[in-house]
Amino acid sequence: MKKRLTLWHTNDIHSHLEKWPRIFNFLKEKRTAANKENKSALFFDIGDFLDRVHPLTEGTNGLANTDLLNQLPYDAVTFGNNEGTTLAHEDLENLYEHATFPVVCCNFYADKERTKQPDWVKSIVYKEIDQVKIAIIGATAPFREYYEEMGWGIEEPISSIQKQVAGLEEGTDLVILLSHLGLPSDERIALEIPEIDVILGGHTHHLLETGKVEGNALLAAAGRWGEYIGKVDIELDEKNQILSKTAMTFKTEDLPTAPNEAREIQGFFDKGRAELSEKVVAIPGKLAHNWFDDSEIAQILNAAVCEWTGAETFVMNAGIFMTDFEAGIVTDFDIHQMLPHPLNAIALTMSGEELEILIDGIYRKKAELQDIPLRGFGFRGEYFGTVLMDRADFDLEKQVALFDNKPIDKTREYRIATHDTFVFAPFFPIVKQIKRKEVYTPELLRDILKWKLKKMYGQEEDK
Repeated sequence: MKKRLTLWHTNDIHSHLEKWPRIFNFLKEKRTAANKENKSALFFDIGDFLDRVHPLTEGTNGLANTDLLNQLPYDAVTFGNNEGTTLAHEDLENLYEHATFPVVCCNFYADKERTKQPDWVKSIVYKEIDQVKIAIIGATAPFREYYEEMGWGIEEPISSIQKQVAGLEEGTDLVILLSHLGLPSDERIALEIPEIDVILGGHTHHLLETGKVEGNALLAAAGRWGEYIGKVDIELDEKNQILSKTAMTFKTEDLPTAPNEAREIQGFFDKGRAELSEKVVAIPGKLAHNWFDDSEIAQILNAAVCEWTGAETFVMNAGIFMTDFEAGIVTDFDIHQMLPHPLNAIALTMSGEELEILIDGIYRKKAELQDIPLRGFGFRGEYFGTVLMDRADFDLEKQVALFDNKPIDKTREYRIATHDTFVFAPFFPIVKQIKRKEVYTPELLRDILKWKLKKMYGQEEDK
């Protein structure tokens, strides 16, 4: 007699909680129906479920997101870089404290030396349904500079996964990988580790509407931002040999409207705003943003980041500023709305020649970049905006990069700060090539701005 197992999966929702009521309503119905009809079904999330761009996530340090996962509940989750690298060590340690599901990730460790895993993480979990023994392995993208700066350890994922596969318990019938590694890695894993039957993927926001077969594995992924929900159907014979594997996706906007959907979505936002209602400072005048030119708030952030990192200047895109500060009280919510991105300051130690290449690139590309509706790379805005780099200039007549109105001194090093977008996006390749980088974490740019505002307006506090 044939056996059937259904896997439901989400990935990279990124706190797009406007999609959540409909996703939850749909999946809850599937779970209820499976239980009622005694059908075999498992529910997984593949990471980046949270994103500090949403005030509810920011205000609760992600705990509200875990509560949402608990409500289904999911059978297992792995976590992505938005859980792992944008939360402070203590906040990540507490994130899954009340989780009703196992967190599965085989390449994440409690220490830089990678001697032990945190007690809230499992490398592998097993489920047995209808006498089918299922191994579930998780893995997350290895952002080593970030994890190690915060005291965690991270391992190259493929070797970690191979270790788990080599140690599979006897009688394992089906191997599922929850992969927050990206499509290229998933394709490689499928070919190099043929024991894996299904790879549920994320991280690169790829949508595989009907899956993709690579080697022995079926790859499945549901895009980004909760726009799709994924489903994999597996059919096995009476000896638990796989007969077929198929994948499909459901477009969230085509699903039935959830009860009280608009009210629930607004409630998420209002609760987040309430969590962030504490006064930070009172300012005497308006601080306005400008996506296409310098501004006073950009100058304040430049000074703040330079002071925080010891840099000579801060390279940023003006599109990071999303709102203005009106005169009067500025709250945590106001600062979050101005800089909603989960962006860190990064200090680069550059040679004079490297700085020349960077300034030259900025002045050649800034016009074409400013109107780009950038997505990802830590940026959560509308348009990239003009590139701002205080103290830097370019002599068009002589075609020479300048710093402090002088040609670059090639005999010395420069300490230049920027943020994640410039490191991960391909606009200025020289930034990625620079070997000496210091990531300032867990503070985000908005935390550094908050610190500076307190210093400026009479509520000074130490770093």
